[in-house]
Amino acid sequence: MMTSAQQKSRSTLLRGLLESRWHGPCAHGPITSTSGWPTGIPALDHALAPAGFPQGRLIEIFGERSCGKTTVAYALLATCTAAERVCAYVDPEHGFFAPAARRAGIALEQIIVVRPRDPAALRRSADALVRSGACAVVVLDGRSVSELQTHHCARLIAQAEKTGTTLVALSRGENSALASFATLRLWMRGLCALWQPGADGGDRLSGYGIDVEIVKARSAAAGKCVSFASPLSDVAGTWPLADSNDAPSAAVSAAASNVVLTAVAAGS
Repeated sequence: MMTSAQQKSRSTLLRGLLESRWHGPCAHGPITSTSGWPTGIPALDHALAPAGFPQGRLIEIFGERSCGKTTVAYALLATCTAAERVCAYVDPEHGFFAPAARRAGIALEQIIVVRPRDPAALRRSADALVRSGACAVVVLDGRSVSELQTHHCARLIAQAEKTGTTLVALSRGENSALASFATLRLWMRGLCALWQPGADGGDRLSGYGIDVEIVKARSAAAGKCVSFASPLSDVAGTWPLADSNDAPSAAVSAAASNVVLTAVAAGS
């Protein structure tokens, strides 16, 4: 028969193995409190209470294409810019669309959009934005995010903890380094169309239902599933452009890292 000390040791070992395997704490582990940003989506904010998107931490929002990642990111940016905080969107694939961002409630004058030309430029831009401390939230979007390695994530996290910047990575969920370093991981499980009767007797698309699972969380219980409706006018999305010259003229953009640094310095 095992003593209480042996049972405690075995329990600790098992919990450590589970956390290592699933890149996060056990659902029944202790909940720590920290400050964070709400998204303005009531169902999601309730599930992430009390911290929301924690400050000074890395959050990964992952899922397949067109699953609601950008919608959640835009909602977070809308909350932060409404508080008159500067935010940044690192957008190597030219997916940031200013009219959609404005409709989602984002104050465009508070947003810095960076369009790096390659993965190395993305890393430099992210590092400069986080290190500056000028941005409340920095969103990393695009396929290049999947190329972040362990030492890249470690450096970004170290800087974010110093400056209090919330770092949000939108990905496909295939990067083990992101999964390991993220304090919060949200799995966007997909969209379902919402219909309402039209004036002509047919059905009219009114919006989308979005399903989210909290895969990993250190300030809230992991394993929760949340569903919320997003009206059609609020649904954000990404539309990659083949030619950068075709990018919408209304989009706020920065062409190179030196422009980004100038913009950050001006806003600090």
